Amino acid sequence: MQIKKIDWRNLLFLFFGIIAVYIVVWSFTGTWPWTANPYNSYSLQASRWLSGHLDLGKNYSHLEIAEYNGRFFISFPPFPSFVMLPFALFCGASTPDGWIALAVSLIGAAYVMKLFTHFGSNGEKAVFWTLFTYSASNMIFICINGWVWFIAQNMCFTLTVMAFYYAVQNKGGLSLAFWACAVGCRPFQAIYIVVIAYLLWQNIKANQKDTSVWHAVLQKWRWFIAPCVIAIIYMTLNFARFGSVFEFGHNHLPEFQSARLGQFNLAYIKENLPKLFALPPIKNGVVQFPKFNGFAFFIVSPIFISYAILLTKAVVKKEINKIHLAIPVLIGMHFLFLTAHKTMGGYHFGNRYTLDALPALLLSLAAIAPYSKEKYHTPLFILGIALNIAGTIAVYNNWI
Repeated sequence: MQIKKIDWRNLLFLFFGIIAVYIVVWSFTGTWPWTANPYNSYSLQASRWLSGHLDLGKNYSHLEIAEYNGRFFISFPPFPSFVMLPFALFCGASTPDGWIALAVSLIGAAYVMKLFTHFGSNGEKAVFWTLFTYSASNMIFICINGWVWFIAQNMCFTLTVMAFYYAVQNKGGLSLAFWACAVGCRPFQAIYIVVIAYLLWQNIKANQKDTSVWHAVLQKWRWFIAPCVIAIIYMTLNFARFGSVFEFGHNHLPEFQSARLGQFNLAYIKENLPKLFALPPIKNGVVQFPKFNGFAFFIVSPIFISYAILLTKAVVKKEINKIHLAIPVLIGMHFLFLTAHKTMGGYHFGNRYTLDALPALLLSLAAIAPYSKEKYHTPLFILGIALNIAGTIAVYNNWI
């Protein structure tokens, strides 16, 4: 399969556009790439690993720290700390998290653009939809600094997009490896193995029409080496720290240990599901944007609205592959899993948990985009960029 290359001039324009938006936000929030990171959990963990310790050695009251058997650990999935290791080797816990977050964002943007180009979008279309993703959606909030919660989600987004891109390129080893890395940032990304498996299977069937799934697995066994090794590393690390191969540490946070129903429970869905669609309340004529538990995801990330419109048109015109009909179902399942969590996120603008589903949306949108006319989605783009710049600045400055 011939790989369609993106024009470097379009890529440069894309990067300038994204950075220009982020400069506006940085100017008001003070979270410049060179600003010290007060929430550097992954760097602390990486530096302790390098000194031969799995625990942190002490508690950090301002971070989400898990306590287990009298020792203190980072409570998040560990992949971002592996990224921090080479930086921690020279910088200790003072790794350049802001610069790393920016680099991860730009790499992700490049792969989003590559994904759209693969499916036939011209340079202008690919730039538009990528700018929509990074400059006119809730992605702004998680990309402007390297705070522990946000850099993990930023990495997860980029790694998932990379996994999808290499799946459509039939590079199964790379695709599955990046997917495994994404799961090590946000475990619910595991659900998208369905998409990756389908894409790889379709590519195999295109070249070997009479093959079976079992024969394909045996033939492509090398694809599974990297994800299996990564999974073993996660499980070994989990067991060494918490005595369970499936425990990343969050269940040992005080807030979940004291919760009667625990971290995850189906009973939470009834309360949390409406929060995905709740409109911000209006008080004394002023819109009140909550910074805990979120509000309607499609308002703060209107690319979901654009996708719904274009998907409907594509279905009516029969211009879409079966997997792209399944993707909205998977996204719905993903959202349902999210609402089974005790909270829907704290100290954020919008509904950032729902951003984990955005790579799958973009994969499907990329297949539809060659038939789209961007001018009809420009008002949503303008709404997204204005709302997210203002909202992000307001939250960081405690204006709301």
